Amino acid sequence: MAYEIFGIKIDDLSEADLSALFLSWLVGQEPAFKLIVTLNPEFLLQARKDRAFKDVLNSADAALPDGVGMRFALAALTPNLLTHRHTGTETLLLLANLCAEKGKRLGLVGGLPGSAEKAAAFLKETIPNLRVFGFDPGAVDADDPSSPPLPRGGLQKMPPPAKEGLRGGIIARLQQEQPDVLAVGLGQKKQELFLRQVAPMVPSIKIGIGIGGVLDVLGKTLLPAPAWMRRSGLEWLWRFTQEPKRFHRIWNAVVVFPALVIWHTLKARTFLGACRRTIPEIFRQLFLFS
Repeated sequence: MAYEIFGIKIDDLSEADLSALFLSWLVGQEPAFKLIVTLNPEFLLQARKDRAFKDVLNSADAALPDGVGMRFALAALTPNLLTHRHTGTETLLLLANLCAEKGKRLGLVGGLPGSAEKAAAFLKETIPNLRVFGFDPGAVDADDPSSPPLPRGGLQKMPPPAKEGLRGGIIARLQQEQPDVLAVGLGQKKQELFLRQVAPMVPSIKIGIGIGGVLDVLGKTLLPAPAWMRRSGLEWLWRFTQEPKRFHRIWNAVVVFPALVIWHTLKARTFLGACRRTIPEIFRQLFLFS
C-alpha cells in the first residue's frame, strides 16, 4: 500500500512483504540499482523547499516511514492509517540478515568517526556468515556539481557522474570491496545524493539505503535508547540527550512539522476529523507500542 504526505510517497509494507521485496532485488537478475529512503518529518520539511531532494525521494524504489510523526501526519491529513513503521536500524538489520543468508556483501559508510568500522564489527559478531565492511568517507559534498539532475524514470537512467567530483579514494574503495548492499549514514539529503552519485560507478551495488545515525548506535559511538523509548517512538528525546546540538532538527520534527500539519487541516477545514483520527494513533504509539 502506498500513501502520500505533502507530495511525498510513503510505502506501507509489512515486514514479510518488505523482506520478500528486498530478497527479489538482492538475488534477482534485474541490473537496476534500487534506492531505499527512510522517511521522517525532517525529510518532508526539507523536500517542501528543495525540489531536487523531493524528486530523489519520489524516485526511490521503497520509501519507508521511520519517524513516528509520519504515522500521526498520515492520520491527520488523510483518511488512512499507517499500519507499519520501519526504523533505519530495523531495516539495516533485515538487509544484513538477507545478505548473510544469500552470501551477499554489505557495505557501511559514514557516521561519526569510527562508527562504520565498529558497526561492521558488531554485525559480523551477531550475524553468522555476514560479509561486511565499513569505512569513513570523510567530508562529502552533498551539492557536488558533478552530479547531474535526476531524470524522469529514476536513478538507473542517470549517466555516471565524473569521478573527480567525489572525494578521492571513495569510488576506488567501493569498487574494490564490491558491496551488494550499501548503507550510508551521512544525514538526510547528503546520503541520498551520495548513493545517487556512487551507484552508476559501482555496478555491484544492487540496493542502497540512507540510514542517518544508525551506524553511531550500532557501533556504540552513541548509547542506544532504552527499549521502551524505541517502542513508543521517543527515541528522538534520548538522541537529544546524547547530542544537544541536534536541537534544531528535533525542533523541526516535534514542533514545526506538527504545526504545519495542523495548519493544513485548518485550511482544509478538517481539523476536528483529524483530531478524531490522530489522538487514538498517539495513544496507541505511546502506550500500546503498536
